[in-house]
Amino acid sequence: MPLSAPRLGRNLVVVSAGLDLDGGGRAAAGRLLAGAGAAFAADRGLGFEVLALGHGGGPAAARYFGDGRRAQQRLAWHLWRRQWQGEGRSAAYVFDLLGPARVEAWLPAPRRAPYLVALHGIEVWRRLGGDRRRALAGAATLAGTPVVPLALEERPAEGAIDALLLRRLGEGFLLIVGRMAAAERYKGHDQVIAALPRLQLQIPNARLVVAGDGDDRPRLAALAAGLGVADRVAFTGFLSEATLAEIYRRSAAFVMPSLGEGFGLVYLEAMRAGRPCVAARGSAAEEIVVDGVTGLLVRQDDPAELAAALAGLLARPEHARRLGEAGRRRWREELGADRFRARLAPLLAQLTGAEG
Repeated sequence: MPLSAPRLGRNLVVVSAGLDLDGGGRAAAGRLLAGAGAAFAADRGLGFEVLALGHGGGPAAARYFGDGRRAQQRLAWHLWRRQWQGEGRSAAYVFDLLGPARVEAWLPAPRRAPYLVALHGIEVWRRLGGDRRRALAGAATLAGTPVVPLALEERPAEGAIDALLLRRLGEGFLLIVGRMAAAERYKGHDQVIAALPRLQLQIPNARLVVAGDGDDRPRLAALAAGLGVADRVAFTGFLSEATLAEIYRRSAAFVMPSLGEGFGLVYLEAMRAGRPCVAARGSAAEEIVVDGVTGLLVRQDDPAELAAALAGLLARPEHARRLGEAGRRRWREELGADRFRARLAPLLAQLTGAEG
């Protein structure tokens, strides 16, 4: 049932495309948003609710609609019906992705609740369909809307540690983390593997650990074999959060020269572990990685520059350690969950009318 009318402002409803723990960075961003919304609503005395696709991972009181197209339709119908029945006067919505917000395109403006849509980059870097375009156009326009950098969740890592894998990997390797999908070849796996032959001329014992999985993994393994570096590349497959956290700590540096990340949480994970980051110049990573201070920025299409940057970190471990420690301080002081909540709160206050 719709929430009752609040005393101090509109109730807050977070709508998520999925909060499950195996949902990757998008779901992590949704959980972060839901947590910040819950804290804001509690502080302002507002009602709060989470409606999500998937089956769990978020607040215990959230309502989950399941997976698949029918689940999406059930969620859309639920949102449409609530607003058609008049909830627009008592609630405000925050969508963690543009997809679920498309329902707003099919409501007449007088029936819509005010709403915000979190945009993470890649979903709006392509031509939008009609309902997505209309939904984005109908979102609330707030004064002084800033970019709100994401953060990491404040909770222990889930799952058991794979001690056998950790013994096999050892320490001092380069690390790239991310889904390997044939439809999303922008993360930089190809470029890092292609740089390895050059890197080995300078650092013969250089190794790369590729964490994650996906349908493009066989092609990348074949690429490594074709370049003669298969024995220097370890593909881990899917990892528990606890195992991945330990792999970050055992790495020498994190490298992901991606041109398609909206805001890469993996850079923050590496910074939290005190590891320097190598990222692509001209990408969204420039909002996170400070060149020469917390890591290095390189041209994605220049394997020689990438190899030189990686060689410099491996050959100068004390320098790499200083960059990593600077990254850890930047994460703690500027990109933590408390800063995310503080940056988001003024926007939620305007949206709900709970300012002051």
